[in-house]
Amino acid sequence: MITNEHPEKKCKYIVNLLTLLLFRSSSISCTGSRNLNIFSALPLGPYKVNFKQVRICDPSKFYKIQHNFYLSYNQISNSTEIRGTTISIIPFDDTMFMEANVASRGADGNWKDNTYMHKSPKACSTFRNIMGAEWTTVMTDLGIKNATCPIPPGNYTAIGVDTSLFLNTNLPKTFVYGTYRLRYYHTRNNEVYSCVLYVFEIKPPF
Repeated sequence: MITNEHPEKKCKYIVNLLTLLLFRSSSISCTGSRNLNIFSALPLGPYKVNFKQVRICDPSKFYKIQHNFYLSYNQISNSTEIRGTTISIIPFDDTMFMEANVASRGADGNWKDNTYMHKSPKACSTFRNIMGAEWTTVMTDLGIKNATCPIPPGNYTAIGVDTSLFLNTNLPKTFVYGTYRLRYYHTRNNEVYSCVLYVFEIKPPF
């Protein structure tokens, strides 16, 4: 349980957690103690992830790596899957940065925007390291066979990524329970090349 400690200590604690969760980089910042107050009553522990929404950030924009993802329920496997297409006109490689902007939902039901911000270099290799032993399965299910970095341009069809696979990756095994909205994107020279919005709930595994 996170206690009502000094805001700077609480910020450091949350930053350490997000450093693990959001791709193991040092480039994370807190937006102020006001947003950190939402964690004072939230427990920490083992978890499962309930994905609520996956979609492109801005449907009106054509990104050079465009992920048109959505959630689908597989009745046969009793699992939630990420499906859709990727249309890429440039390689996904280590010249890009991996970035994330996270909002958290407060007790009042409102989103606390810019709760965390993250940026790490070598986007492709970083994502591969995060996926760990599930890299091949995830990429194959995204329609990218024999994937290595860089991933070449092309049109790829996701046959269905089982969202429970993310619990078998190199993400941390404990986290603060709550509902989050993650804007996950890749950049180079301040240009956004891809952007996907995820809404998910982190809850106890029982």
